[in-house]
Amino acid sequence: MTTLDHYDFCKPYISDNEYILWEGAPEKGLTFTSRDLVMIPFSLFWLAFALFWEFSAITSTSSLFMAIWGLPFVGVGIYLLFGRFIQSICLRNKTFYIITNKKLIIRSGSKIKLYQAEDIPPMDIHLHKNGNGTILFWQESYHRNGRRYSSYFALENIADVAGAQNAISRMEK
Repeated sequence: MTTLDHYDFCKPYISDNEYILWEGAPEKGLTFTSRDLVMIPFSLFWLAFALFWEFSAITSTSSLFMAIWGLPFVGVGIYLLFGRFIQSICLRNKTFYIITNKKLIIRSGSKIKLYQAEDIPPMDIHLHKNGNGTILFWQESYHRNGRRYSSYFALENIADVAGAQNAISRMEK
């Protein structure tokens, strides 16, 4: 599959009077975010406790039930520490971004999300040390019952962050 084939998915979603301003994909490899400052120590603690539980359950005279009960917790700990990074890398290889004059199209695996230009919230640009950047779209909304909800989406770890930002600024809103 060539690079152009990766962007063929957007053709059915583009109307006749619409044209592509920018296309791109996240850079490959492992990236760490500020969330990881909390998640990695928590993951280590979770996995260490789950392994201690399993070791104690297996070596003591407790029932087989206690050893089996701890296995899902070990699995969650392994996922939190390693699996989420592997999943992120695999999904990043299947993620593509298209910015047209009327909408933003994000394909992530088999999911396609469309955001109309007039519905896109303001953007925050986060530049990474390696020169790449992430464009984050964040919106808070309030519902009748007084609860506040936040929603966001992002163009993550892109090399041409300035080109994407310029394309978003040129969209017809």
